[in-house]
Amino acid sequence: MKQPFNEKRVWSFSLLFSIVINLVLVAVISIYWLSFHYFPLEEEEPIVIELMEIPAPEQPVSEAPPQEAEVAELSPLKEVEDKKAELPPEVKSEIASEVQQKKEEVKIAKPPVDLPPAETIIKKASPSGAQDFNPGEEIDVPENMSWQGVEAESTIKGKLEEAGTSTRLSHLAQEGLKKVESTVGETLATGELSPPTSGVEKRSPFTKRPIAVIVENAPAARPQSGLSKADIVYEILAEGGITRFLAIFNSEPAENVGPVRSARPYFILKAAENDAIFVHSGGSVEAFTYLEMLAVDHIDEMKNFQPFWRTQDRHPPHNLYTSVASLRQEAQRLGYNKPTRVGGFLVGDLGNPGGDSAPRLEISYTADYKVEFVYLPDKNVYRRLINGAPHVDAAGGQAIQCSTIIVQVTEHQVKDEEGRLEIRFVGEGTGWVFRDGKVVPIRWEKSDLRDKTRFYLADGEELKVNPGKVWIEVVDTRTKVVF
Repeated sequence: MKQPFNEKRVWSFSLLFSIVINLVLVAVISIYWLSFHYFPLEEEEPIVIELMEIPAPEQPVSEAPPQEAEVAELSPLKEVEDKKAELPPEVKSEIASEVQQKKEEVKIAKPPVDLPPAETIIKKASPSGAQDFNPGEEIDVPENMSWQGVEAESTIKGKLEEAGTSTRLSHLAQEGLKKVESTVGETLATGELSPPTSGVEKRSPFTKRPIAVIVENAPAARPQSGLSKADIVYEILAEGGITRFLAIFNSEPAENVGPVRSARPYFILKAAENDAIFVHSGGSVEAFTYLEMLAVDHIDEMKNFQPFWRTQDRHPPHNLYTSVASLRQEAQRLGYNKPTRVGGFLVGDLGNPGGDSAPRLEISYTADYKVEFVYLPDKNVYRRLINGAPHVDAAGGQAIQCSTIIVQVTEHQVKDEEGRLEIRFVGEGTGWVFRDGKVVPIRWEKSDLRDKTRFYLADGEELKVNPGKVWIEVVDTRTKVVF
């Protein structure tokens, strides 16, 4: 009897067979894998081949045997001495004289010292070099001669020699001159510092270079810092009907100067006239062209940011400041510190040029921007006001004053849509000088871009200013000036 098909048994048998087959395969693969990792095959021993050099039947022969160098034989010292002894006495004497003469002709050239031309040239002779010595001599050098400088050292040298003929004094004087010659061109100042408008007698034809800083004059920039310390201040219109200042520092250090703003060509011209190091923060394309064309040494905050900082009490761009000390340090790093001719204005009395009484000066640059100077007879200075309020220095609240005011009249012209100005500074024009409570007409001349602007009285004599600070107000021919 035929058994019925049992599907359950078939599937069970198939599953069991499949499991067995898989287990066998896994076991075979595992054994194969383990045999390679835990039972590596024995490495074959390396075959060592020994090479034996068989001697050649004949020695090799060089085709081009080296040639022996010919060595000159040196005569024994005794033989040289014998030959020298054979020379006649007159020949020996002639050779000795010639050798001595050659020695005297050999001189080591002293490196040149690069100094600008000076009207005053020190022609002091070298120390006397006398051999007398007086152990009890006293040298009296005044305190006002304690400054350092080319002429100072020469003057002290003369004082030392006047005190007595002495080797010690001559040595000290020579030491001083050597010290000056070795440091000139590297020091910040080579003579007693005198303001460019000072009446103090100048004891050296050279001084350190002035620092000329662009200072902003927008309402948000007031009160400015450092203007009361500047020796000369130029006030010139910029775009927007607001002026900017070029403050020139030489005699007084200012710990805060600013806010510092961007350059314009006419400010560069004024800095170049004073051989000053020009300080700014960026500038117009034309300004950078002037800097390159006139080869003006300048410190740009956009490139040389080390001497500058920004304060937290004002919003940019009205919060950029610097200091004269920081600028001099940066100028030293850039190689700008070199002796320069003492410049500035002639200082002294005007003589008797006449003039009218002018206790007050008013300049209206724009309708809502007026500058005033009020004369203070007891101090012989002018106090500055702006829009009717005293103009003060933010550093200490000091009132801004000056001893001389120069008003330079020249043509202004707007040259672009941004309101930038073109101001004619080359040629000649008119103006006024205010000093001692009086006003005197003047004229100005400037032959080319590199020349200095010179001011003259009506009789052709060059203008002299009072000792102290000078403000130069540059105005357009259409600007209202009342005095």
